[in-house]
Amino acid sequence: MEAGLSAALAKYQPQAAILSSVIHHSPAIEQLLAERTYFIKLSHELKFPIKIAYEKPETLGVDRIALVCGAWSQFPGQHNLVIAVGSAITYNFLDKNGQFLGGGISPGLDMRFKALHTFTDKLPYVAPDPQFPLIGYNTRQSILSGVQQGALEEVDGMITRYTERYGNFNVLLTGGIWNSLVLVLKIRYLQTLIWYIKA
Repeated sequence: MEAGLSAALAKYQPQAAILSSVIHHSPAIEQLLAERTYFIKLSHELKFPIKIAYEKPETLGVDRIALVCGAWSQFPGQHNLVIAVGSAITYNFLDKNGQFLGGGISPGLDMRFKALHTFTDKLPYVAPDPQFPLIGYNTRQSILSGVQQGALEEVDGMITRYTERYGNFNVLLTGGIWNSLVLVLKIRYLQTLIWYIKA
């Protein structure tokens, strides 16, 4: 990984870099960035334009902090629900006063597919597929329906619950892992789904 990063730095020669990492990465990555750029490591201890109201900020993923800061930069003074579809699906709520209250974390699509295969004796691993049925007429289709339609209904239900509590707010969707989810939600929430960033 360090070799690839070094090559990218040599090619693009950025003046500054910020590292938002939620994995155990090599210290050499930080050292390399610090040597070649004005380097900032994203953490809950930095000063942000929003207030973190999470119970233990040190346990909060910095990716989630970056998401709500991005939302605030685009839509200050408004309620924002940022949904990230990745290894996990995270729900991140930032109120109109700029307070990041928290949200929810659930398994992402691939994690759900792997869990069905790993924790049962006979179910196969099935890869995500943008074309999935409501009713599965075989095992593969049934898994696709259960996992992908289930995840879609989860997101839909979470948006509904937030609507019941907060009324009007922006729904911001990012992650890029499941484009069909984006398309369905854009149709369903045409008025509120206003920001999609393909990762």
